[in-house]
Amino acid sequence: MNKYSIFSGLNSDETAQIEACLHFESKCFRRGETILSFSQDSSEAGIVRSGLAYLISINDAGEENILDYYEEGNIFGSFLSPDTNVNLYSVVAKKNCLVSFVQDTSITGICDKSCAMHSAFVRNVLTSVSCRSQIHIDILSQRTIRGKLMAYFAYVSENRNKQRFRLPIPLSDLAEYICADRSSMMRELKKMNNDGLILSRGTEITVYGSDPENV
Repeated sequence: MNKYSIFSGLNSDETAQIEACLHFESKCFRRGETILSFSQDSSEAGIVRSGLAYLISINDAGEENILDYYEEGNIFGSFLSPDTNVNLYSVVAKKNCLVSFVQDTSITGICDKSCAMHSAFVRNVLTSVSCRSQIHIDILSQRTIRGKLMAYFAYVSENRNKQRFRLPIPLSDLAEYICADRSSMMRELKKMNNDGLILSRGTEITVYGSDPENV
């Protein structure tokens, strides 16, 4: 399971209890469909049960940027995102997705049944969102493309608990996610292969070590 899943530590029966407690409503989305558009009136949160979705920002010029991505067990919603009128935000299916929707007040409010699983679930939500946000900030704060890539690979490796893994997103989208020029990132990947830090075959990555002098 995704280490940062909001269902982490819960078994199938406990997950089912949470679904009943919070009245999940699930819906399927095809690749390219908008799952949720954020607004001040938006009161829904979405939980990816399968597939992959992107958080997209659209500025006044109509330019789109990938701010984040959501895998199985990740949660999104306007109450978890910046409250700003500068850009428009929406979540779009990158792959076919199954998403469970829940009212954000059901998550943040007090459970009428004093459900212990509800409290555990809320803790998981807060931990998942805060950890993933901090990790992305740490990746973006690296001063070099190599540093950003190594920080990102370390995150995915830890999340998958594997030294060899397949990237959850395409390389072209990864460049945008880490705020790097794609051509420069591809050149750096080649150098990292030559330096023995990683072995990459397309989106399959094996991480061998770190290089403090070049990060």
